Amino acid sequence: MPAKPISILIPTRNYDCRPLVETLRRQLLQAHVEGEIILGDDSSDPRYAQLYDSLQQEGLIRLVRPMTHLGAGCMRNYLAQQAEGDQLLIIDSDTMPASDSFVVDYLQAAHPDRVVVGGFRYPTERPTSDRLLRYKYGHKVETRSLAERQQAPADAFVSMSFLIPRHIFLEEGFPAEMGMGYEDAYFGYRLAERGVVITHIDNPVIHALKETSDQFLDTTERYVENLYRHRALLAPYPIRLLQLYLRLERARLVPLLGSLAPLLKHLLRRQLTSGHPSLRFFALYKLLHLCSLRS
Repeated sequence: MPAKPISILIPTRNYDCRPLVETLRRQLLQAHVEGEIILGDDSSDPRYAQLYDSLQQEGLIRLVRPMTHLGAGCMRNYLAQQAEGDQLLIIDSDTMPASDSFVVDYLQAAHPDRVVVGGFRYPTERPTSDRLLRYKYGHKVETRSLAERQQAPADAFVSMSFLIPRHIFLEEGFPAEMGMGYEDAYFGYRLAERGVVITHIDNPVIHALKETSDQFLDTTERYVENLYRHRALLAPYPIRLLQLYLRLERARLVPLLGSLAPLLKHLLRRQLTSGHPSLRFFALYKLLHLCSLRS
């Protein structure tokens, strides 16, 4: 049976997350909270594996390495099975707590039958011009205020940082079979469907902006492709891009947009990787890519 109040689970691969792990360890010690930090190394390169090995010398930290590469979703499920805590605090490795009371604030909001989401934000420092698309999209579209998140709890669920009772997570499981892209949304909606209350609080992590605009567009294409693969599964939910696609499909406009996609995407990509990326053009880029996937 779980014996600790909290297990902090951090899936990682090829990322130096030592500052995050050390910060969380310090907060646990300062709060005199009995807990554990489990770092899941998902087939990292030797250079990063050595960094993770060094963390095991510190108390409260446990490193686990599955025999094969799992992917982020499967790794979350794997770590949950290893955990001893009643509550699981699951955090992406490329984030940092915005508050010195991050762990305590989550524990104060903990409930045996509810999920708690602290939210996230991005660094305010303006990046170089080759990274502006990710910066603008993060600040103007992804980031939501607490009031906005509370109005649509399931829609605002993100797996970047959340607290969930271990028994709920083990029963439900993260939808790892979906792969990367819109799996957060599906997990949030699925929790709501089974009657699990999702509580939003103001306890954000700061998410690192690592990608150039080109890299972000490539990542976005992969996520949109995942949305297309699972469009039947996700169709009942209010995912804006998919709902727009389905309306266009009913109007028989998808083939037309799909035929225009190669040329228009090329032109849009030039604009989106410039020093003045347009978020409207970015929305169009995603829609065109989605339409181009229909064979």
